[in-house]
Amino acid sequence: MTKKALIVMSLGVGLFIAGVLLLVCIMRERAVNLVTTPPAPATAHVSTHNTVATATSDGYVSGMPERLIIPSLTLDLPVIPGYYDPTTGGWTLTKTNVQFAVSTIQPNNQSGNTFIYGHALSNLFGSLPKLQAGAAAILKTSNGHTFYYTLSDTKVVSPTDSAAVLGYAGKPIMTLQTCVGLVYQSRELLTFNFQRVVS
Repeated sequence: MTKKALIVMSLGVGLFIAGVLLLVCIMRERAVNLVTTPPAPATAHVSTHNTVATATSDGYVSGMPERLIIPSLTLDLPVIPGYYDPTTGGWTLTKTNVQFAVSTIQPNNQSGNTFIYGHALSNLFGSLPKLQAGAAAILKTSNGHTFYYTLSDTKVVSPTDSAAVLGYAGKPIMTLQTCVGLVYQSRELLTFNFQRVVS
């Protein structure tokens, strides 16, 4: 092979690699801008505690989440309500807040899954994959309760597989979700077990 042919071939390979990297960057940016959160939960599991958030005489404590703190990641994030739109098949999503799926159970000390989702951006849930088992998370509510959790399980699933989490019934847990993968094609689900609540 001549020197000229070698230079042309090297230039071609270099342009091909640059094109692939540019395509990946564009696809990642587009994926971040899409509404790519979990499918709608079954209506049979809609919380009955979403309108009245308080402590009751039977010891039930709940509240609307307003701040999520993950000390090991130095995250302190505002939490706003997140809604599913059946006409578009998407969830509300912002680049400045994480969102509590209001069709799931509010944080409480008895049962159910509190589901919070957000973009994989550096100011939101971009660092979640760094969490290790046992990591602490704190959820503060608008009515003055502070719920403490520890990370028990992490898994990566397809977007449709995350629906099963929304139908959870059992001891109180909190699930955090964000997008992961080369083009954010998968979902990372982090399950936290309830430890205690302070009022």
